[in-house]
Amino acid sequence: HRHCRATRRPMSSDYAFPPPPSFTESDSEHDDDGSWRERDSGDARAAVSDGEDVEFTAGTAQRLSGNSTADAFGASVRGARGIRRGPRDVNDDDDAFTSYFARARIAVCEYAREDAEEIARELRALGARVTDAYDATCTHVVTPFKRGDDYLSAVEDGKIVVSYAWIEDCVAQRRVVDAGEKALYAPLTSANGVRGFDALFIAVDGYAAQEKADIIELIEASGGTFATSVDDRTTHLVCYRAGSETYARALTSGRVAIVNHAWIEDCVREWAILPTRDVKYTKMGVELDYERDLERERRARVDAEHELDVEERRAVSLQELLDAEEREREDLQNQLNDSESQRMALRDMLEGEADNREGVHEQFLRTRGDVEELQRLLRQSEASRSEQESRIVQGEEERRSLLRQLEQTRGLQTNLQTQFTHSRQDLLTQLEQRLQQIEETRSELAEERRAHAETRALLDNERQIQFTAHEKIRVAEKESKNARDLLSSETREKTALQKQLDAERKSRLHILSDFDNERKQREHLIKQLEAEQKLRQSLQQAVSAKEELRVRAEEEIQRLNEDIQEMMDEIDRLKTFEPPEVDETEKIQVKLFLDEDIRFMEIDPDVSFEELVIAVGKVFIESYSIKYEDSDKHHITLRSTDDVRIACRQHAKHDAAYLKLLLDKAAERKTGLFSMRRKKVTEDAGDDGKKKGGGFMSRIPFLNKGKGGDDDDDE
Repeated sequence: HRHCRATRRPMSSDYAFPPPPSFTESDSEHDDDGSWRERDSGDARAAVSDGEDVEFTAGTAQRLSGNSTADAFGASVRGARGIRRGPRDVNDDDDAFTSYFARARIAVCEYAREDAEEIARELRALGARVTDAYDATCTHVVTPFKRGDDYLSAVEDGKIVVSYAWIEDCVAQRRVVDAGEKALYAPLTSANGVRGFDALFIAVDGYAAQEKADIIELIEASGGTFATSVDDRTTHLVCYRAGSETYARALTSGRVAIVNHAWIEDCVREWAILPTRDVKYTKMGVELDYERDLERERRARVDAEHELDVEERRAVSLQELLDAEEREREDLQNQLNDSESQRMALRDMLEGEADNREGVHEQFLRTRGDVEELQRLLRQSEASRSEQESRIVQGEEERRSLLRQLEQTRGLQTNLQTQFTHSRQDLLTQLEQRLQQIEETRSELAEERRAHAETRALLDNERQIQFTAHEKIRVAEKESKNARDLLSSETREKTALQKQLDAERKSRLHILSDFDNERKQREHLIKQLEAEQKLRQSLQQAVSAKEELRVRAEEEIQRLNEDIQEMMDEIDRLKTFEPPEVDETEKIQVKLFLDEDIRFMEIDPDVSFEELVIAVGKVFIESYSIKYEDSDKHHITLRSTDDVRIACRQHAKHDAAYLKLLLDKAAERKTGLFSMRRKKVTEDAGDDGKKKGGGFMSRIPFLNKGKGGDDDDDE
């Protein structure tokens, strides 16, 4: 079979499988927890050392698993557990194995044609009858996936659905393997693997060869990737025993989840990624095997105690039967004695009654036949009693043997528990030491990193200094090269031009001094440029401040002009004011009393409340003005929509918490000469000083900023 071995979780326990037709299973030990440990010493597959990688070639047979149930075909354990089987038991197992498949009719479904033919040949070699379609006479269905009409019909009829993996293990072990022993015997939900398993890289450590092969097949069947070692991509480690280098590497990485084989098996059964923090999955595989062995020993002890109870009850029943036989024998003896006494009485009667001799003789013969019958029954009772006594002796010997086995099992359990406690304590101690060493190594590495960073910083500084020195040396080399060129050209006339050479040397020294002077001048110019730049920035700031003051002065002048225009309009209105003639048929004259002013207005006789509110609001707005306070505490009058937009932009520009608006009485800006004041003339004269203090020039911010700010705050 050229496919990887597939797995699938068993069917739900809700399926009620009927008992099979008188099928018996050979001597085997099956664990309810689905253990992975091989228990048959006659297994044809050899086990190699822990941690050895298993290679899968194209010739490796595909073992597709199918649905199964732990109760399939009435698995039973014959004989006392732990007792070595003799040659006769092995022959009985072979006979039971052969007869099991001889009575089976198996349907092979949903496999490729070549695979189905190969499976059919193996089943026929075992003596089973094989068909390629399911019908009601089939006892088994071998299928790789949970799909198809044959599978659904078999489940509905309560048949046993298994996979080729179950057949392969039965053939390899020459016994009928429990169909619910491994998850490999269960079909897949789908061929696409478990959702999310394709992103998992799972390593296996500490398991024997066949167990490791089974785990790898589960990983590949669920869609995961088998990792030969723990590296940066590894996400899970299926570990049997702690203490190996692989386990330590996975533990120190901090990102690899360490689980046992039960996790991958349950993931395949549930067809989902299960959490790894469950206590069941965080234990080591050896702990699961130890718990499984303890459970098996506990069950064996319970079975032995049950068998002892049965033997005791059987012995009690045999003793009661012997007592009944003894009582019956005593009754027969009493009857025999009575018959003998009757015979003696008859003999006396025969001697005394000669005339009745013939009748007495016939009665004597009948009595003698009864006595012989009673003697025969007595002999049978003696034989039955001896047989019951031998059975009691044999049962007592078996009881003593079982008690000895129970004591040995208890001692073995105590030794195993002690060994496991010591081993676990040693492993925990080693793990703590290893973790302490790792922490020390991490601290040393951190110190090394800090020292390395400081060294790198120093090296960078040294490199920068060396680069600057190299640049200076390069410039000097260029100058020296020019000098050497001059010297080489002048050496031809060295004798004649010695004086010129001295002059050139002096000139070169002068040039170097000039170069130093120029460098100093350049640095001085740079400082002057920086000072000029700072001065330019300060001048720009002063110019911008002056421009802002100019803009504000222009705005203030414009507002003053507008105030003057309003005052002129008010003067004109007051000069021309005359109470209109009352025309009751057209308008109603209204006198509106404000805080300090009186306003006249007209309304229609049929005016509504809303119209009256609008008319009064217009008069009120004419008497008051709305001002906006900017960031410099200046009050700017809002007279149009453009003014409102400018105020909103200024507010957004300075990121203020709110926009501050002031309601100012328009009459306070006027001198009081043209408005109808309700106050007396003496009060106007008393407030004359205040009005002079609030004149036009005092409202300009840059001429009288302090005083204007105080007035605005009072307003």
